[in-house]
Amino acid sequence: MGLGGSGALLPVLVGLVQDWLNRQRSGTIRLKIGDDEIELTATSDEMRQRALEEFLRRHGE
Repeated sequence: MGLGGSGALLPVLVGLVQDWLNRQRSGTIRLKIGDDEIELTATSDEMRQRALEEFLRRHGE
């Protein structure tokens, strides 16, 4: 999925991804912006949250 220049959608997308992973309890989702990519799995909420916060910080969110 391409977000183009709409960085305001990124936090919304991240929230949807977290919700989906919490409900599924399995699976993998990759988010990519340019050359930066994060792979999210159904790991602990705390680990996933820290990784997402760092990813968003790198992209100004």
